[in-house]
Amino acid sequence: MPLKTSATPARRAGQDFLVISGASLAQWAGEHGLTPRQAVLAALTAGIFPECWERNFPSLSAAEQLRLFGASVLVAGLGGLGGYLTELLARVGVGRLLLADGDAFTPANLNRQLLASQSTLGQNKAQVAARRLADLNPAIVAAAIPSFLNRDNLGLYLPEVQAVADGLDNLPARQQLADSCREAGRPLVHGAVVGRFGQVTTMVPGDEASCLHLSHLLAAEPQTTREVLAPTVALVASLQVQEILRLLLGQAPAYQGILAHFDGDTGRLELLPLS
Repeated sequence: MPLKTSATPARRAGQDFLVISGASLAQWAGEHGLTPRQAVLAALTAGIFPECWERNFPSLSAAEQLRLFGASVLVAGLGGLGGYLTELLARVGVGRLLLADGDAFTPANLNRQLLASQSTLGQNKAQVAARRLADLNPAIVAAAIPSFLNRDNLGLYLPEVQAVADGLDNLPARQQLADSCREAGRPLVHGAVVGRFGQVTTMVPGDEASCLHLSHLLAAEPQTTREVLAPTVALVASLQVQEILRLLLGQAPAYQGILAHFDGDTGRLELLPLS
């Protein structure tokens, strides 16, 4: 049976599109001996939205959804920022995520880390994240890297991805990540949080100014234990994911040479030139 005969016409914002339910897609995949990932790829290639992503239309076209599904992103750190980064990237439809963290969840993580719960305490963060995404959408490849990133293993993982999300929480690790991304020619979307304040900027390979700006930001970052509030973490991760989507879709980054700074005391989000 052709895939389009299993799809349903839909209309939103004056535009027509096709949707296929999860049950219909699973049945079609079974009839053709395909995995969930292969079936989703076939649907998007045919211009059909799987039901799980139909609310992305028309913000994303079927061609853009297909492009995201074929993309790979490394999420460095699966704590506060990393948990939200992983969740949002998967839910919007990025098809392959490399999830790196050598740490385990502790009770101190429960105030702001999305993947921390009573049932995951003591477990490796990367492995917990991968299991969550497998349950969320089996068509997404979620590769757990249950170890800390360093110059040696970054050289293995960076060639596999189109973009990198910084969810780390210490200067040495962030600096190693930034240096390795620059050397590998991979864009890095940096995020950091302290209390009610957060920031985002983007390092684009080949743009020495953006690389230098990020190095200066990292050098100025305090290294003492900092308070971190969940709402600020969620907001900063959301800004990072929006920027990653722009990069993956071939659009101009919003935060190259710019610091997006959020002040939770005033509610202001300011775009500050880095020069």
